Amino acid sequence: MKNGKKTLMVTGASGFIGRNFIKKYKEHYNIVSVDLLTIAPEELDFNDVDTVLHLAALVHQMKGAPREKYFEINTELTRRMAGEAKENGVKHFVFYSTVKVYGYNGDLYNHNFILNEHSPCNPKNDPYGESKWATEKILKNFETEKFKVSIIRPPIVYGKDVKGNMKNLVDFIKKSPILPFKYIKNRRSFVNIENLLYLTSLVIDKEKEGIFIPLDEKNLSLKELIDGIEKGINYK
Repeated sequence: MKNGKKTLMVTGASGFIGRNFIKKYKEHYNIVSVDLLTIAPEELDFNDVDTVLHLAALVHQMKGAPREKYFEINTELTRRMAGEAKENGVKHFVFYSTVKVYGYNGDLYNHNFILNEHSPCNPKNDPYGESKWATEKILKNFETEKFKVSIIRPPIVYGKDVKGNMKNLVDFIKKSPILPFKYIKNRRSFVNIENLLYLTSLVIDKEKEGIFIPLDEKNLSLKELIDGIEKGINYK
């Protein structure tokens, strides 16, 4: 604790979630941003750091990426980061995992997939989900009374300037006056970036360990989602 605030080391600070988190909570925490592309975990200064918020990851690549690359970055790099944090007296490690540990492939169109923390994990044939699931198991073995681990598994995140599947859907709506799929009954879990950030801050402030799935109050059908997007961009 420094100046009455927790000191928070954030990896992956330049990403969508990292940028928004720092913008929202820069006055609430002493934030140390870290780029693991330019500095190794073994070279970091953990002095006075209370919590590590580990957002850095290799996510799905449009052009593909070797399977071993996902494990190199998402699993091995995280293992090293957590090991160094624990060895240097950090009390709390917050890891952003993914709903893909359940075997959910992120397809917006063909699934009726509502998540909870008790759903079985089975990330088959998905190196991103497999690498995150492997990391979760490693981190659970790091846990002690003096080193708490929190795992956050976000579903599809939406909000201003979001990328990925949600951006693809918005772009598709803008280009196509008629949408070529049925989407009335299917419902799935989403989370607004603001809700996701708020849950993350609560986990950090209360040092809550365990698994967390940040969800909006209502699971939406694809039709409801599209109607909301059309309203938001003033497009029909």
